[in-house]
Order: sequence, then C-alpha cells, then structure tokens
Amino acid sequence: MLDDQIIDATMATGLHADARRAHRLVGWLVTRDPPEYPDKVVARLVTDAPSPYVLVADTLGEIHAALPPNLVRSNRQPANPPEVVEIWFAQT
Repeated sequence: MLDDQIIDATMATGLHADARRAHRLVGWLVTRDPPEYPDKVVARLVTDAPSPYVLVADTLGEIHAALPPNLVRSNRQPANPPEVVEIWFAQT
C-alpha cells in the first residue's frame, strides 16, 4: 500500500516531530493482520491522509515500544475497519 516504507522507532520519532510541525492532527493507526502484512501488527503515520511510513512488528507490545513518546491512545470505533486495533494521537 502506498509504496510503504518500513521504519524503526528512531525514524518514527523524527517523522512524527516533522509531521507535527506541518499538520494540526497527527496520529498512528494501529492495525492487526492487514492484507499487505499478514500475521503482523502495523502502525501507520497519518495526518490528513495515510502516509507511506509504517512500523511493523509481531506483537502489539512491540508496536507500543516503537511508537514515539507522549501519545494518547484512542480505542477503535465501531465505524473503523475490523483490522483497526487502536489509534494514537499526539498530545496537544
């Protein structure tokens, strides 16, 4: 999807900081077992649209450890696709 670029925790923190300077809303959409990454947990950087930057891990705990610091968790909503686990937003 979107010519994904798999990143690490350090790059995620830098990209997140850059996105916060350019966008009002910045978050990480966490999905489990998406079609393009079977049996994985993925966190995708999103602003006004999904970005190509993704963290990929085997477990939700590994994704949590790789996300940038100081995020606030939002539970999935009924309208979210079934693979969505949670969304993390930057604290304002």
